[in-house]
Amino acid sequence: TGLSKLTFDELVRTLLTVVKSPFTVPFEDQVVLTLMRLRLGLLLNDISIRFGVSTAAVSKIFCFMVSELAKFAREFLVFWLPRKTIRRTLPDCFEENYSVTCIVDCFEIFIDRPGHLLRRNVTYSVYKSHNTAKILHAIAPSGFIMFTSRPYGGRASDRFITLDSDEVLADRGFTIADLLPPGVKVSLPSFSKGRPQMSRSELVASRRLARLRIHVERRMKCFRILKQFPASIFAKKPLANNVFIAIAGLCNLQPRLI
Repeated sequence: TGLSKLTFDELVRTLLTVVKSPFTVPFEDQVVLTLMRLRLGLLLNDISIRFGVSTAAVSKIFCFMVSELAKFAREFLVFWLPRKTIRRTLPDCFEENYSVTCIVDCFEIFIDRPGHLLRRNVTYSVYKSHNTAKILHAIAPSGFIMFTSRPYGGRASDRFITLDSDEVLADRGFTIADLLPPGVKVSLPSFSKGRPQMSRSELVASRRLARLRIHVERRMKCFRILKQFPASIFAKKPLANNVFIAIAGLCNLQPRLI
């Protein structure tokens, strides 16, 4: 499941107080099979055999429980931390280089090739030479996920607008300087395109920034359903949204990254 036994038991107890499941399968098993599909990327047929229920039942339970996990995550697990909390939990590696409020990144994942021609077109990433989905995340330096967007097709460009006057770490795709209100600073790796060579200071700063920003992807890659996201889920926007919100919430239940 990706959670410790203590955390899992507490999650089940809490969900039992707010979720009224219509299924006869034991509630704990419903949570387990949902987490197994998210964490291990197991197919519905595999889960069906493991739990002794039909594939159709597994699909319905998964959709229902992911929806409930997403509701719970939106209310209790994925939220913007107060600035004082962010400053208090700022890791040493950030204090040395940046006064960071959050790290933003468009996490790009492979998806199955959609059968619908329009979906196939809007999800095709020239950079990846594959059909992909992008999800924008904002993560505190401690690794706490504070925001996750709905999934976009791989053709969408990386754009992020922030309203508070803080410094943000991002990848070079976020060319948004013209969109930022006064007082907001965005830190990007230096560009080498069109230049013979970067200076030593730019190279060192870019490497440091890249090491810090990689924490965004480290939080998500442990959920194997994201390695080859099913097109059947991506085609159902509410379900796809719920999957990403639920995963973000589950990540926040894990120990700190740094």
